[in-house]
Amino acid sequence: MADKKITALTSLGTATAREDLLHLVDDPSGTPINKKVTIGEMENALRAPVINGDAALTVTEALHGGRIVFQSNVSADRIITLPTPKAGLTFRFCSHNLTAADGHDVQFQIAGGGSIFYQGGVTFLDTDNAISGIFTDNDSNDFLNIHLPVHYDVTFTGSSATLYLVTGFVTSATAPTFADAAD
Repeated sequence: MADKKITALTSLGTATAREDLLHLVDDPSGTPINKKVTIGEMENALRAPVINGDAALTVTEALHGGRIVFQSNVSADRIITLPTPKAGLTFRFCSHNLTAADGHDVQFQIAGGGSIFYQGGVTFLDTDNAISGIFTDNDSNDFLNIHLPVHYDVTFTGSSATLYLVTGFVTSATAPTFADAAD
């Protein structure tokens, strides 16, 4: 078996289980070392949530990609900056421990903006329990402002190098808005 190529091994396919092992090369661009990880350990590590405190945030693929980012209560308007999209790169943001309508917004913008934008929309539930949809203009909006959030759960998924698809929901007394960052 030591001389067998990886491509010649039998695939587990749908029989893959969390306790199955994967071979990894740790620190390939530094001091590489062979290690093992179970599929379950790898999934847990790659899905561990990130807690953002009362601060602006510049999102990175390495730290935030594929994970849920929980935004704690903020004491002022906060901007969360997404990197240039890549097909399949996904970020999910959820509120955590917010003080309802405390007078501060959480804003999402795309680094570089311009020809990079959002497509899609969010479901808006106001504090009177009225539901509506808030949508992008599909060709230039690179800024989402969640005004005075009570709660939100928003996902951005890269569709190409110039487009994030956006979906989710927002609960607030004030409807969220999509706009061009320069507006």
